[in-house]
Amino acid sequence: MQKLLTILLFTGLLFTNFNAQAQTDQRVSHVVVVWLKEPGNAQMREKFIAASRALETIPGVISRHVSAVIPSNRPKVDDTFDVAVTVTFKNAAALKKYMQSHKHKNMLKEKLKPLVNRVVVYNFGKQ
Repeated sequence: MQKLLTILLFTGLLFTNFNAQAQTDQRVSHVVVVWLKEPGNAQMREKFIAASRALETIPGVISRHVSAVIPSNRPKVDDTFDVAVTVTFKNAAALKKYMQSHKHKNMLKEKLKPLVNRVVVYNFGKQ
């Protein structure tokens, strides 16, 4: 009986800790899918990736990944884009600050937008 009570107590504590972590997780993800002006151009992809990496140092960024598309034969996989960027922020306020930063705005205007034909952005997480 004591063993059963210990297991139940441990399970309850584990669930409480998991639930508390889920409630405090404020992370927000910012996903940018990019079609370049010259689709499939490896040099343009690398130029975009290299320039984009400079944005990793903006405050509020937890993690950032930028890379070229992985071609796929699966019909449900959209591999028509060239490059995608995923950035994770501590919270929605950090995303807002990032979007308003001069470094971000200047990088977009001067180095990234000249390479880009089309962009689709997805933001998701806790508001």
